[in-house]
Amino acid sequence: MSDLAPSPVAVDGDALEEILEGFHDIPTIPEVLVRIWQIVDDPKSSASDLEEVVRLEPPLAAKVLRLANSPYFGGRGRIADVRMAITTLGFETLRNLAVCLSVASGLAGRQPTESRLDTRQLWQHCVATGVVARALAKERGLDRPDEAFTAGLLHDIGKFVIGMGRPDAYGEVARLVVDEGLDPRAAEVAVLGFDHAIVGMAFAARWNFPPRLQAVLCHHHDTGRDDLDDVFHAVVLANRITYALDDYAIIPGCPGHGPDDAHFEAFKMEPAWLDEHSDELRSEIDEAHEFMNLV
Repeated sequence: MSDLAPSPVAVDGDALEEILEGFHDIPTIPEVLVRIWQIVDDPKSSASDLEEVVRLEPPLAAKVLRLANSPYFGGRGRIADVRMAITTLGFETLRNLAVCLSVASGLAGRQPTESRLDTRQLWQHCVATGVVARALAKERGLDRPDEAFTAGLLHDIGKFVIGMGRPDAYGEVARLVVDEGLDPRAAEVAVLGFDHAIVGMAFAARWNFPPRLQAVLCHHHDTGRDDLDDVFHAVVLANRITYALDDYAIIPGCPGHGPDDAHFEAFKMEPAWLDEHSDELRSEIDEAHEFMNLV
């Protein structure tokens, strides 16, 4: 993925800051995640360096062991210590896990009960999108499929933030979509003045996520962009494919939308690929059930 920063959007920087300030109790980035990010990006670091950090966060250590022993990563109950788990998962996957726990657990755990957003379904969609994005990246032989996995996992984080900060919003969004036929993103703009992609980008910027990841969060619904690379297009396509495989009702009454030929063309892949691999993709998503249980 390139280091391209997100393209300008319809809301200026001051307005984005005002939007985020309107959401109360958004967590700041945990120190442990900052340290994990530094270690992973340091070519001189080792599994023992990561082990020292992970051990300081017992809930993270427990989930690292659980994931390493899951069928999705091939451990199947044989891994007994954190260092071996880190070696099994790999540095990139551990960073993905730390990000997901910090973001999804922190926000989903504090979702107001009056919110119309189904956070469980949303998290399942995000996990499935990550799995499919990684499969697409591997199919195309991209260098860092785990980067596609992370981006897919986090692509809809703006919806978590909106659901927490404005629990009334998605009830009105659903009404506009179901009763008046608006596109869900257009309905978000009508209700809030911005959509979840803008919020996701701004939130990721506050958490100091890399600019390339901010760009994916901002533009993951955009198809015809030639200024963003193949990992970006993998996430755009994976997001659509996930709805085709299992139409998650993230907002009651608001269906998702499957891919069209333009999404496959942007990723340089034939639409027939999905028909040929749909059962395999569903199986991989099922094997990722441990990720489903992280929140």
